[in-house]
Amino acid sequence: MYAMNIGEWPKRWADRYPDEPYIKYGDLSLTRRDFNCRVNRFANAFYESGIKKGDRVAALMGNSNVFLEILFALSKIGGIMVPLNFRLAAPELEFILHDSEPVMMIYSPEFIQLMGELRGKIPSIKEYMCEMEGGTAGDMLIEKWISSKSDEEPVVKVDVTLNDPHFIMYTSGTTGKPKGAVVLQQNTQWNAINAIHIYGYGMNSATVSLCAAPLFHIGALHASATPGLYAGAKTIIQRFFNPNETLKIIETEKVTVMFGIPVMFLFMMMDKDFEKTDFSSVNFFIAGGSPCPTSLIESFLKKGVTFNQGYGMTETATAITALKSVDAMRKVGSCGKPVFHTDVRIADLYGKDCPHGEIGEVLVKGPNVIREYWRRPKESAETITDGWLKSGDMGYFDDEGYLFLVDRKKDMYISGGENVYPAEVEDVLMKYDKVADAGVIGIPDDKWGEVGMAIVVKKPGTEVTEREIIDFCKDKLAKYKIPKKVAFTDALPRTATGKILKKTLREQFL
Repeated sequence: MYAMNIGEWPKRWADRYPDEPYIKYGDLSLTRRDFNCRVNRFANAFYESGIKKGDRVAALMGNSNVFLEILFALSKIGGIMVPLNFRLAAPELEFILHDSEPVMMIYSPEFIQLMGELRGKIPSIKEYMCEMEGGTAGDMLIEKWISSKSDEEPVVKVDVTLNDPHFIMYTSGTTGKPKGAVVLQQNTQWNAINAIHIYGYGMNSATVSLCAAPLFHIGALHASATPGLYAGAKTIIQRFFNPNETLKIIETEKVTVMFGIPVMFLFMMMDKDFEKTDFSSVNFFIAGGSPCPTSLIESFLKKGVTFNQGYGMTETATAITALKSVDAMRKVGSCGKPVFHTDVRIADLYGKDCPHGEIGEVLVKGPNVIREYWRRPKESAETITDGWLKSGDMGYFDDEGYLFLVDRKKDMYISGGENVYPAEVEDVLMKYDKVADAGVIGIPDDKWGEVGMAIVVKKPGTEVTEREIIDFCKDKLAKYKIPKKVAFTDALPRTATGKILKKTLREQFL
């Protein structure tokens, strides 16, 4: 029986146009044939090592061709990648690894210190591998591991289809514990199709896509890398975002499109070389994660560059709506209209559709929506009903059908493109022996969009400073989750059931 999967993408391009450029990473250039051969070596290596359909492989990695080769190789044999956010602290990663139970861990040498804190704590991991030189002594090097493997298509005894899991991407939850969104291969497929419809300029071999945002994020992976590879774009990979380096790549590689979060474009705009950079090759930039400030749009317009903006979630893998560049100024503050193969509703408390202009919860349905959270049947059932995903975001449609978001139902805020859930930060703060009570809210920030503010009640008879609170969080939370400001109060406003009234906190401290 014929079984289609995402692993076919590189094979089909290699069969049809083997010598066209496909991936460029540093000094390494790969044709479509080269890329598929490397994917096959990985697939055969995984398969021969005992990785079977449904097994998880964790990756704590910077951006590279290897990251994508691992993803596509596992796609061919039915393995499931677990991309890890390298900005997380070791205890946060430990929870994710215990939850996903990978059998193998692949890491980049830049994260050897994190690996030292994790090693030996995850019983499911049987083998550790390093992407390149600089890892822990005794760990197999990836290139050595695949060097003797066949570059022919792997022969797998079970069908791997679009209905099978592709990767598990963890997203923080309101309870303070991350949930693994199980992104199916069909979610990836349909997102790529949606992307081609959205961007309409014909993403193809004439397109040069720069992937500068971290691939462990759904934005970089599914708004940049995978749609471009599906459509046949030449993909330039930047290991870690550096604004000056990004400007140079745009000019020298004649980049036509790039995805980023607004703060990335802000850093580019602030760079000393911004004004002299030649952007003439750029069709447009894609911005997601948070709305683009008008001033940012105007600055790039002066350089002849427009923005396509979008709204998405890990659970929708990724796009929900898109705002075309022609509407960037006319519809400032909007995140656009639903993408082609996705339905969006605004629902009231009773699940009924709200009329245009009325605020309700954003609900999403389509083949890009995940089926479940990893091993979370209760949360899955609460979030996804009859295929409709409850986003937790509040918004409305205007009379032209453009979506505007107004608040986050679950108090999550976005700092530098990263979702931060206050409950997770509050849980850490409450472990400090000088803190009696704590609440966290997001506050506006010119650089990061939003940052955290902790409102703290001191324990009786103790004295504590803002600096002490911030320092306490440093080895327990990712940097972007650590509150940037601390205020003190005698008591937190709470409901009758004990929930912190975040709206009241915002009114008091903003």
